[in-house]
Amino acid sequence: MEFNKKSLSQIGLEKTRYAKFVQSRLNDALEKEKKQLEKEGYEIPNTFISVQGDTRKLWNPEKYFIKFYQSLINDIKANFGLNMTELGIILTLCNHIRYEDNLLYSSNGNALKKKDLCKILEIGHNAVDKYISSLVKKGVIATVKVKRSVNYYMNPYIFYQGNRIDNTLLNMFNKAK
Repeated sequence: MEFNKKSLSQIGLEKTRYAKFVQSRLNDALEKEKKQLEKEGYEIPNTFISVQGDTRKLWNPEKYFIKFYQSLINDIKANFGLNMTELGIILTLCNHIRYEDNLLYSSNGNALKKKDLCKILEIGHNAVDKYISSLVKKGVIATVKVKRSVNYYMNPYIFYQGNRIDNTLLNMFNKAK
């Protein structure tokens, strides 16, 4: 009997059972290929394929928190050359870090825009420009231009929310480490 992705989802196999099914099929194919290569005279080491289903739970914002060590605040301030205003800004913005990608976002789930930063920080556009550009130069925040807007990312070496950190995010801040 041949299965396809659509029929498996219709059957309603849960993720771990589906992963076991995929692992079994891949190991069968691997065993057939191994036998064929051995017939041709190749020496094949024992090989096994392991497949895991995605067991991560859906993110519930009320369950998660950002962890930082109070004793490190002075170290962060010194290492990144922050003044008290900049330190206050990043402490305020840490409440807006999205889970696992450190994008600064609003309560509606969209990336923060400059007008949102003005509202959150209770300062004007010129002050936002001044402080954000200073924090970007110091490696605390990264900006990524997306179409006609800018996305702001917090340095994961200062604050991080999540379990798995993305290499792209780390690469954005490797120099500022």
